[in-house]
Amino acid sequence: MRKNWTPYAWKLLWTVGLIVLLMISYNLELKVKNHVATTFHMLPIIWFQFIANFLLGIYLSILFIKEWSVKWNWPLLVCVTLPFLFFACYYPMVISIIENTTSDPNNYSVPFLYPMLQLSFNGIPAIIAGLTLMIGLFSTSPKVINNL
Repeated sequence: MRKNWTPYAWKLLWTVGLIVLLMISYNLELKVKNHVATTFHMLPIIWFQFIANFLLGIYLSILFIKEWSVKWNWPLLVCVTLPFLFFACYYPMVISIIENTTSDPNNYSVPFLYPMLQLSFNGIPAIIAGLTLMIGLFSTSPKVINNL
């Protein structure tokens, strides 16, 4: 019989926390959608989806962090986190600029890059940005074996 159940207890606690986080996110999303339905301003739901997916990515990263001491993994942060954070923020930022700078939101002259909009619609870039941000902050960078 197994004597040390601590790793199993932590994983089970993480699973319960994920379920609670998803329930809270769902309830908040309903409240934001109600607000959007009454005011007809889409900006709150767009930002909510970005923030909720980013926080989900941060929560998912808890499974992969073994040691909670800050050790920067610069290649991961620069080459993965920053581009995906840019892709995830592009749509909310463009919509914010359009709503706040134009008098008629249907008649705007802000350049849209539609392929980038398609990348950020499903929320995966925000999840990856949150996940790799935490892993890049708290993981060790790959060790160099040979300096070739």
